[in-house]
Amino acid sequence: MQKYVADWSALEATVGFPDAAVDRIVPLQHHEDPLFVQVEPFCEWVIQESGMKSSIHLQGVHYVADLEPYIERKLFSVNTGHATVAYTGALQGYQTIDEAMQDHLVVIQLKSVLEETGRLLIEKWAFDPEEHERYIEKIIQRFKNKHISDAITRVARTPVRKLGTEERFIRPVLELEKRNMQPDHLYETIGMIFNYKDPEDEQSQQLQALLDEKSLPEVIAEITGLQDEDMIETIRQNIEKYAYVAA
Repeated sequence: MQKYVADWSALEATVGFPDAAVDRIVPLQHHEDPLFVQVEPFCEWVIQESGMKSSIHLQGVHYVADLEPYIERKLFSVNTGHATVAYTGALQGYQTIDEAMQDHLVVIQLKSVLEETGRLLIEKWAFDPEEHERYIEKIIQRFKNKHISDAITRVARTPVRKLGTEERFIRPVLELEKRNMQPDHLYETIGMIFNYKDPEDEQSQQLQALLDEKSLPEVIAEITGLQDEDMIETIRQNIEKYAYVAA
């Protein structure tokens, strides 16, 4: 049998695997045809040029020198915002994201959180303020889309993971505090997350079990990885602030 030896130098010269990020909401699907997938009209595809071997650019794709700012922009805007609507909406008794977005108080909380993360993104990555404001407005309209009805339980699931040190709430809080920029509304949403209860979600039940067994400061430190006593105290106050609403 003849053996073929790969010419790795030739492959490396012609084949690239550039890092990329895609932003598109795909809600929970319920279709008879398993190949049918319903998605929102909006889509953003960002590719880092340094990993490319071809000069050909695809239409509709945004090519950038550094992907990290755009990954963080999505995490701190779309992901943080989506979760903010879910937990704020859950506290008000809503079942879907678009339903919650009809509530003025939910929208105000969302805008306030995105204003805080927006300040961080503009300060850290030098995004154009006007362009970022348009980006936020587009996100708000996406969440209001009644034709993409996303269940709050799906978006709010795994609250323990979402409260991780490198995740969509604690990480921007840490970076804003480091820059002496107060993240009041992010703290409020974190307080809501600790009060989120879903009997069908394992992490929600895990979190509530910890809250029953240990003191609030202990649970906050364990779940978020925070050590700063002032930050832990601020979160504690916000958990207690929303406890009566969730009860």
